[in-house]
Amino acid sequence: MPDWLAAYFVSLTVLDPAAAVLLLLRRGSGLILSCAVLLTDAAANGYANYVLDDAEGITLGRIGQAVITVLAVALTAAAPRLWSSSRLAVHR
Repeated sequence: MPDWLAAYFVSLTVLDPAAAVLLLLRRGSGLILSCAVLLTDAAANGYANYVLDDAEGITLGRIGQAVITVLAVALTAAAPRLWSSSRLAVHR
C-alpha cells in the first residue's frame, strides 16, 4: 500500500470521530466533513480494492467498498435537504 494511502486511512481515526461529534452537535461543518470523509473513503477503498488488489471476483474488501460507496452517495444526495433543515445549526 502506498504511503499516501496508508496516511489517509490513519487520518480517518481522527476525521471519523470529528465528523460524528460535529453531526451530534448538529453543525453544518459536520455534514460537510461527513460527506467529504465518506466520498474520499469510497474512492480510497476503490483504489485499494480494484487497483492495488489483484484478486479476482468478489472479495470482502470489495463488498465493504460497495457499502461505503452507497452510504457516501446516500449522504451526499440527502445533504441539501439536511442542510436546509431547521434542526441543523449552521455555524460559519
